[in-house]
Amino acid sequence: MPHPKVLIACLALSAATACWAAPEEIQVYLDEFAEPGKFGLDFHTNYVLSAQPGSSTRRMLRVTPELSYGINDNWEAALYWLTSVGPAQGDGRPVTDGAKVRFKWRPRGPTPDSPWYGAVNVELGKLSKRFYADQNSAEVKLIGVYQKDLWTLGANLNVDRALRSNPQQPATTEIDTKVAYRLSEAEHGDLRVGLENYAFLGAIRRQAGPSTRTSSTFLVADFSVRRWDLNIGLGKASGASNDKWLLKAIIGVPLD
Repeated sequence: MPHPKVLIACLALSAATACWAAPEEIQVYLDEFAEPGKFGLDFHTNYVLSAQPGSSTRRMLRVTPELSYGINDNWEAALYWLTSVGPAQGDGRPVTDGAKVRFKWRPRGPTPDSPWYGAVNVELGKLSKRFYADQNSAEVKLIGVYQKDLWTLGANLNVDRALRSNPQQPATTEIDTKVAYRLSEAEHGDLRVGLENYAFLGAIRRQAGPSTRTSSTFLVADFSVRRWDLNIGLGKASGASNDKWLLKAIIGVPLD
């Protein structure tokens, strides 16, 4: 039997995410951008090591392939396919959670003359009701990055809402941040270590009731192995979250 506080938090979140769990993509957007005319392929994965009592997300594995394409120097497009597998759903068989398309715009690329970089990312999704009650979703992500010497600082402001006139779920906000320090140059794997934090702030229009805020912090390493780009992290979630401890990996596949 789940602890009463966990049940209360889940009931309060039922109009939003049926108790927050890790999303299909755990990533702080920095200055990554597909080259014009070229495709990119990433696999976003996360595995729930432990969860709240009674949670259906325990031992759940989420795998989301992302195929991106560089339209030109200012625009990038991508397609996501959301899948998951876990002992508490689909009799342990993989299931699809829907698909998303995204478009990223930047006024300019990173330059040696300026440590600052900014971009805007827009996502539209058609999702399963199990994953997102309103099924049609939209997200706007504002991206800011500061890179100086060996340090990288990144911040994303996300605003999510359902694409329907009378949504079951309110519009919500999240702030994602990252700080990383480079330990080796590109010829030696370009190893960077740091912290990522994902702070879900809940509904924009707050209602009375228990707080729906959650936060998850990951110790991460970014590096390259034979042209494969890897982001590996171990994280702990707190607040109104189904999940407790998670492993995540973003795998960038070389296509040329």
